[in-house]
Amino acid sequence: MILLILLILLTGVLVFNTIAYRDAPSSNSKETFTPSPVSKEAINRFSQFIQLKTVTYNDYSQIDMEEHRKVEGFFKENFSLCSKTLNLTKLNDFAYIFRWEGRDSSKKPVLFMAHFDVVPVQDEGWDFSPFSGEEINGHILGRGTLDTKNSLLGILESAEKLIEEGFTPESTIYFAFGGDEEVMGLQGAVKIVEHFKDQDINFDWILDEGAIIAENMLTMTDKPLALIGISEKGFANVRLVAHGEPGHASMPPEHTAAGLIARAVYRLENNPFPVKLTKTVREFLKSLIPHVSFSLALVFSNLWLFSPVVKLLFKKSPKTAAMVRTTQAATILSGSKKDNILPDKAEAIVNVRIIPGETKSGVLKRMQSVIKDSSVTVDFMNENDASNPVSESSSISDGYLKLKSTINKVYPEGIVSPFLVTATTDSRHYKDITDNIYRFVPMVLTSADLKKIHGFNESISIENYTLIINFFTELMKTI
Repeated sequence: MILLILLILLTGVLVFNTIAYRDAPSSNSKETFTPSPVSKEAINRFSQFIQLKTVTYNDYSQIDMEEHRKVEGFFKENFSLCSKTLNLTKLNDFAYIFRWEGRDSSKKPVLFMAHFDVVPVQDEGWDFSPFSGEEINGHILGRGTLDTKNSLLGILESAEKLIEEGFTPESTIYFAFGGDEEVMGLQGAVKIVEHFKDQDINFDWILDEGAIIAENMLTMTDKPLALIGISEKGFANVRLVAHGEPGHASMPPEHTAAGLIARAVYRLENNPFPVKLTKTVREFLKSLIPHVSFSLALVFSNLWLFSPVVKLLFKKSPKTAAMVRTTQAATILSGSKKDNILPDKAEAIVNVRIIPGETKSGVLKRMQSVIKDSSVTVDFMNENDASNPVSESSSISDGYLKLKSTINKVYPEGIVSPFLVTATTDSRHYKDITDNIYRFVPMVLTSADLKKIHGFNESISIENYTLIINFFTELMKTI
């Protein structure tokens, strides 16, 4: 009898929590919003910007600095009001800062970020010239259209329009544009942050790239997800190295250097990092409750009981598993240069993305413990490039609420959700000069679209570019 009563009480609590979350008032805007169409001139400017071959390499001597130096002239020639009205500071060819003076100097400033460098392109595999910038069938083509020349020009187009209309923000707004994000941002973001620290400038909140409006990426709901990155994984490349006696492969020892590395990688893959439901993931699930089936809503509303079930569900897919654990992926393996020669040295590079709550030093110690082989050294490939996760930003701050209300206004069909960014962005360098970093570019993308970022046939629809400009225009009006 007592067990039955307890079961009834438990069921009542579970159902009550679920109904309370599902009946929470919707934050989506009821206001009718008419987007401003993107002008032909704006499309032409974007096309010209894509034609700049601002490719970066880890070896800076390979960078075409002539192309990079064209960026300053492009800003001044195409955005005359921004160049005249906003204070432009060029720190170097990889670092530009615009300052838009606000009406209230007592308020902390806000920062919008983007980068203009792009990753290299392969000679084959594209259906069009990677730097054509052509407009075909409602799309603008070329490297950088998705990452992130789109948001950079969207920011400038919005500011130019608002300045022309006589608008001045209440708080000061900064734009920080880096030119080496794809190679760790050492001359761009790092130098910009040093400048802000020297000037004793701290920000109320910062907006960078990192998340998008995801369409048809989650089977739990058919609605698009407007994902605002409130946290970001850490990053490290870990090198495994083993040595052996060189010689003829016909007389191998019990374990070759390559075999030792293979065994070490096997041990890592069979001992993945534990699954954790971080604050960000819990808030993400909470945002979905009104939009999923009642059974799933019951689970998400009562994580105190059902977290093991959620962990099990998330582990099943690489996309969701990356949200709940530190990932480790062996990406480069090397050994002998000839099939019949024993390698005197073999190594593997393991790319690691570190979940909030863990540290790069703790991750390295765990990997060393899992491999547990004195004949294999396990260390950072470059400790200076390794970074800890960025702590989670508030989802109830003024900045987050402004982002959310702006998304609801310009794209009301989207579910606004806090999100863990599993990639690495320039914004991680800014964590000492703000408490709140958000990562979002308003593009409606499918899984197929995401593959074009750093891949073949990168392009953006004019519809998405229009959404970006309208989003930044409306967001700036709130600041």
